[in-house]
Amino acid sequence: MAKEEPIFPINGTDFFCKFKLTGPSTEGVGAIEFTKSAIVNFELEENFFEPFVNATVTVNNPFDYVENTVFTRGDGRDKFSIELYNTKDTRPKKEINLKYNFVIANEKNSVSKTDRSNNFKSYTLIEENYFKLNEVIPYGKRYGGGGRGGTAVAIGDIILEILEEVIGPGCIDEKNWEPGDMVIDNFPEYIIPPISFRYSDLIKYLLRLYYFIDGDLACQGMLTYDRVTEKYQLRPISRIFADNSKLTQEAFGVGDLTDDKNEGTVKSNPVDEKVPTNEYTNALPYTNLTTPMVTWSNEFFTNYSIATTNRQLGIEVKELMTIKDIKDAWTKSFVDVFKCVGGVPKPFLPLNEAKSNIFKPFILPYKKEHVRNIAKAQMISNLTFLNLQLGIDNIGDTNRKPGKFVDVFKRSDKDEIVDKKLLGRWFVTKVRHMFTRDRYYNVISCIKTCVGPDSNIKDV
Repeated sequence: MAKEEPIFPINGTDFFCKFKLTGPSTEGVGAIEFTKSAIVNFELEENFFEPFVNATVTVNNPFDYVENTVFTRGDGRDKFSIELYNTKDTRPKKEINLKYNFVIANEKNSVSKTDRSNNFKSYTLIEENYFKLNEVIPYGKRYGGGGRGGTAVAIGDIILEILEEVIGPGCIDEKNWEPGDMVIDNFPEYIIPPISFRYSDLIKYLLRLYYFIDGDLACQGMLTYDRVTEKYQLRPISRIFADNSKLTQEAFGVGDLTDDKNEGTVKSNPVDEKVPTNEYTNALPYTNLTTPMVTWSNEFFTNYSIATTNRQLGIEVKELMTIKDIKDAWTKSFVDVFKCVGGVPKPFLPLNEAKSNIFKPFILPYKKEHVRNIAKAQMISNLTFLNLQLGIDNIGDTNRKPGKFVDVFKRSDKDEIVDKKLLGRWFVTKVRHMFTRDRYYNVISCIKTCVGPDSNIKDV
């Protein structure tokens, strides 16, 4: 008899739900496939700034059923895998399939004092590849060129080498992998990790150094995991924003401001590019819009005093870099790429003139041109990702992913002041998939670099 597929009702429709716990030991059965009703709570977060996913899950554990079935060891070989998608969704399965393999990092038991059938067990989960990269780098291991006379290697190529060495060949999306322009060309032209470094520490350090020259800008690159292709990508953020039309996955109508009989002429609305919407999951009854205030501006919207050392001459060289120096180039790549009904939006970059003469030191042991570009790339990222913030709570959809864009619009002829900030195209930085019993919803975090074209902002 064929095994019945694990189909369960969530949010009133049928979902394929597979939750599986496996252990390395020969004790017991060695594996449990939980039904959806046995999953009390499951939460998974996909983050644009972190290519490795983490999750938590709470399961029913009546009469210590889990311990009596799977003998977990706690040595990193205990696995928990998940696979979820809406069986009624007509989009390609690979697009909507939420599928990950985890290693159990920690467990916590909630034991009933009166009824052993009401026990629960919670697991903290880390993505399987991240667990592999948490291994300590062997002593003496080095990455990069071969020293004096060797070939300087780009940072992106070193990251690629690490991932293929630890995770395995075939884990890189070569079409979406940009090695960047930062190379290790200081003698001895290779990276020697500290003895305490793990592979994940080294990757994070290298991403801190990465930059890509795009016209007049130096931009950071983001290492991301595409669960559709199951490969890693390294893309400069300027290219992601340039491709915003292709990467826009969804449009939301602001519920309390939307009139279905009105096409809408609000100037801050994004230009209609036939972005798909869904009348059941895409209405926004409320939004959590946040504007960066003085604390953020003082901490991150700052000028840099760049210091480097010329080892041949034995002198220290200093250079000043201000936000005003890069504002126009930043606007061209991160604001002018968007289109609103009323024209090109305006950059949202309110600067505190009283702080214009304050400089934060920026020091790294690399050549002057490299440190300058690393500082510029860091400044560009601060202006981009520490800008307007939007939080969206909505009925769950496994197709939602970070690194994409969403449109927020309203069908109305009435202009509101809040429209200038709220409406437009937002970049998704984080998606949380949250399952509680038979309910599934998303919490989406977004950023935006601009306001409506009719905004009266002068100090930008």
